[in-house]
Amino acid sequence: MSDQETSTQTPAETLEQQAEQSEQGNAAPAPPRPAAGPSQAAPLLMGVKLPIRVLLGRTQLPLRDIAQLGNGAIVELDCSPDDPVEIVVNDRVIAHGEVVVVAGNYGVRITRMASRNESSEAAGEVSGDLFSFSERLR
Repeated sequence: MSDQETSTQTPAETLEQQAEQSEQGNAAPAPPRPAAGPSQAAPLLMGVKLPIRVLLGRTQLPLRDIAQLGNGAIVELDCSPDDPVEIVVNDRVIAHGEVVVVAGNYGVRITRMASRNESSEAAGEVSGDLFSFSERLR
């Protein structure tokens, strides 16, 4: 095997091929499989649908009050109507925006993408977030 062939294979693939060759009496090696990289996975991953939540605000209520909620009940939130909302994917804030009405339907206009640190702090992690993944796909 040449150096070029072994450089594209993982050690497991190399061992697998050596075992096959010894079983077949040193037959010609199989062509190396190309290593899967972000550029090959990107088209597949771009079709994956993820749930998006828009967080308008938060509040805390005693269980007694929650048990009494029913149709027409109003729950006060800790924000005003003009405050930005958070756009959340996989429990991570990815952007901030404002609520808009388009043809009678609610929507969110993105006003600011969350920074990498902001997203990581919200999830309690320092690395491996959505932004670094999207940068690798580019």
